[in-house]
Amino acid sequence: MIAAVEYLLNNASEVQITEHLLHCDADFLPPLSGRIDIRDYAKKIASKSIRFEAWSGSVLVGLVATYCNDQEKRIAYITSVSVLKAWAGKGIAAHLMSHCVEYVKKSGLREISLEVASDNTPAIRLYEKSGFVAGKANAPFVSMNLYLKGVENMNSKRDYNVEIKDTNDHRYAYGFDFDVMHPYMIKSFEPFFNKGSLLELGSFKGDFTKRFLSHFDDITCVEASDVAVTEAKNKLGDKVEFVNSLFEEAILPRRYDNIVLTHVLEHLNDPVLVLKRINDEWLTESGRFFLVCPNANAPSRQIAVKMGLISHNAAVTPAEAEHGHRCTYTLDTLERDAVAAGLKVVHRSGIFFKALANFQWDRLLQTDIISEEYLEGCYKLGQQYPDLCSSIFLMCERGEFSGEL
Repeated sequence: MIAAVEYLLNNASEVQITEHLLHCDADFLPPLSGRIDIRDYAKKIASKSIRFEAWSGSVLVGLVATYCNDQEKRIAYITSVSVLKAWAGKGIAAHLMSHCVEYVKKSGLREISLEVASDNTPAIRLYEKSGFVAGKANAPFVSMNLYLKGVENMNSKRDYNVEIKDTNDHRYAYGFDFDVMHPYMIKSFEPFFNKGSLLELGSFKGDFTKRFLSHFDDITCVEASDVAVTEAKNKLGDKVEFVNSLFEEAILPRRYDNIVLTHVLEHLNDPVLVLKRINDEWLTESGRFFLVCPNANAPSRQIAVKMGLISHNAAVTPAEAEHGHRCTYTLDTLERDAVAAGLKVVHRSGIFFKALANFQWDRLLQTDIISEEYLEGCYKLGQQYPDLCSSIFLMCERGEFSGEL
């Protein structure tokens, strides 16, 4: 009978860490001894890391070693995760990761980073379940990051005016978004619109907002970037009421009959918190909530995976991270967060079948290769195959009050 596991902090000696890593050597991908001197590594772990340990009697059966000394960047680095083969599959690694995340969060750091072999699927799944998202690939490894929730006032560390700027290799918004996706989003929303007021969360520079003017006389927009708000006001004047605020901090005077959140949720540090505010504070009793996010399973992303440009479908690319992306949703994970916030999902669909990247679409749209009929065909095909769309779409109604966070 296997003995019970005891979880301790910083209990192992350098010798015990060395012995543990030697036993786990072949289970690392690639083997640890092929990359480093294990005894030197154990010495460094013993002297410089915070160690989350699982013990069975006098045997160290699991270890997560983390460096928490980068106070300038406020990032912790997980250097090693290991469990003895005889103890694998018992949830020990997940338990240690949970302890690590809680410790780092309480330390006031804002992010945890690690590297994992890109072909180590079980480890990647473990980290994803712990909330990590894949970022920059550096073959044969991929970096993964966890942005910690509730650690700081997000406005103190995130510059939303910088995040909306185009970078050298990636634009914040493309012509494809304005000319193709925006009209088809409206077309997808129209059958479900309520009469009355509209709240748009994340209005950017007002281009999408403008499309609502023919449907609603009462429009309020909340936007974090003051630069974007200024540009939107110049376009729309007094036709729209603007609130320059984070969603987490916005104080709104009433509830709304329609709420729209498009291509924004993936930017939020705590998406469920904002979805809870929508359900509990801002949506009328009979209100409807229109939620759209980029789709991790869009064929264009799947092709990028096969090309080796990104590690997996739901990866957050470095360019996306620069624009403030924190995750990439699929239909099931989007619905998971909506339900966790108390919302009732009434309708789920996709918007526009898409096999090319946005910059490729921008080039095509400048030619006569793409016709209106072809675009309409992609839209209709997307309704048939929502999981292969550019964007995924949930229409939600107010659920029961979800209570305190």
